[in-house]
Amino acid sequence: MLHVFYFIRRRASLGEAEFHRYWKDVHGPIVKRIAALKRYVQLHRVPFPNQNSPYDGAAEVWLENEAAFGDVLADPAYRDGALADEPNFIDMSCTEWLTTEDHVFIDGAPPPGAVKMVFPLKRQRHYSRADGQRYWLDVHGPIVAAVPGLRRYVQSHTIDAAYRFAEPRWDGVAQLWLDDVAAVERMLVDPAFKDVAWADTVKFVDMTTIESFVGEEVVVIP
Repeated sequence: MLHVFYFIRRRASLGEAEFHRYWKDVHGPIVKRIAALKRYVQLHRVPFPNQNSPYDGAAEVWLENEAAFGDVLADPAYRDGALADEPNFIDMSCTEWLTTEDHVFIDGAPPPGAVKMVFPLKRQRHYSRADGQRYWLDVHGPIVAAVPGLRRYVQSHTIDAAYRFAEPRWDGVAQLWLDDVAAVERMLVDPAFKDVAWADTVKFVDMTTIESFVGEEVVVIP
């Protein structure tokens, strides 16, 4: 199963509330008509200090395999529906696609009102792709999984096909679910995160490229 991230920013002419309402109430039902989608979640950014991501959210869809991309592109529900609607609320000059495969470390069910932190990241240059991926999975993953308060933790690694012709901007996305914004604030100052997990992050991630934001999930296709 493939997990596709589509990072988006609102049109400058739209206020934040209007953007999030349109995305949820108008665009969401349009995307729901695309037959090949196995799951569809909207991640709506919420106010939180020191977020450095330029994006207002991320659309996340799950597809059966790479061939399903062709099914999506050929579907009028995508071509004449969802794709045609995007310029109505998205700044099309600031979007980013990433196709990944999920590696689940904490397979929890976040409670109602939970939030998710997302960290698109890139390995340091001296790491090969294989070594960077191995470190992220085998060394860093268990360290993060030990941080108190996490309800769910998933690493989404960029698929092999993305590297065939060029080096992708990111090698994947780290996703951390917590109970609420207050729980995120507590985690960020917890020594298990600040002095251990984050200290380990700087060992293999190019920190000049890392971006993050906190969002609330809206599940459109369960």
